[in-house]
Amino acid sequence: MTLNNINDKVILMASSSVYSEPETTASKREETINSLDQEVYSQNQNLRTKLLTNATCPLDPLLFLILVSSNVGNFDRRQLIRKTWGTDHSIETKWKTVFLLGKNNNERVMENATVESGVYGDIVQGDYQEHFWNMSYKVAMGFEWAVKYCTFYYVLKADDDVFVNTLGLVDFLIKQTTPMSKLYTGHIMVGSPVLRNGRYGVTLEEYNETLYKPYCSGGGYILSRDVVETFSSYYDVLKPLKIDDAYIGILAEKAGIKVIHNKEFRMYADKCEYRDATLVQHPARGDCALMLYHRMISWKSKMYRNG
Repeated sequence: MTLNNINDKVILMASSSVYSEPETTASKREETINSLDQEVYSQNQNLRTKLLTNATCPLDPLLFLILVSSNVGNFDRRQLIRKTWGTDHSIETKWKTVFLLGKNNNERVMENATVESGVYGDIVQGDYQEHFWNMSYKVAMGFEWAVKYCTFYYVLKADDDVFVNTLGLVDFLIKQTTPMSKLYTGHIMVGSPVLRNGRYGVTLEEYNETLYKPYCSGGGYILSRDVVETFSSYYDVLKPLKIDDAYIGILAEKAGIKVIHNKEFRMYADKCEYRDATLVQHPARGDCALMLYHRMISWKSKMYRNG
């Protein structure tokens, strides 16, 4: 990977009709709004989702934006991500990580989240309760914020219990063979049965088919900007299917977007093992995530030394 590779592809993207500047002024993008209060929501009545806050993106376009679904109480997981794969330390910023949060009834947790947002400026919050069945609302909110308030070419949607090989992801996205539009890729799920009971259960009224459309496992998947925009416009923000990753597959079917399998999205890893080519690995928490991050840095340093 070289800086010239990135510049060449960014120039090509900028000249493409696929990419368009979000409808926001430069002064709007420069604002830093980090408080988790209702006032922000009241000032943005044109929003489709219950988005309360926005974080700041760099003025220059990002190669990719990472949207991490995280429970408001999972500060330790977010901090680990900030200290490892979530932060871009390069001179020319290529990615930014933000965390998608809801709300709960614990006053102390919410106060801490307000402080956390003010310190790091990387929290995007919605006005709904944290619950597994509200994850689809969280994704909708993240997509809307990304399109309205951030300039990017790709989105990686991830969870807070995965490892992302961000350096490898840069290499993957700057390849000339990586599509600049109509891209929806990750660990594909095909023929997944619709469950009617339990945590993943949905009623016939919610979804009356027996199998889900092909979709990418929700631990991590990549979308090009045009796909994020399309999915945002199709999203049922009032009553989406509560199984968020399966719902993205339904949107893809509706939009005519093909789901592309990528074997380097290891969603069901049975042991904590670093592989150079892996882009996203699940699960990866605590010491495992730290180990994978240090292996990534060591491997990349070795590649640079070897030319």
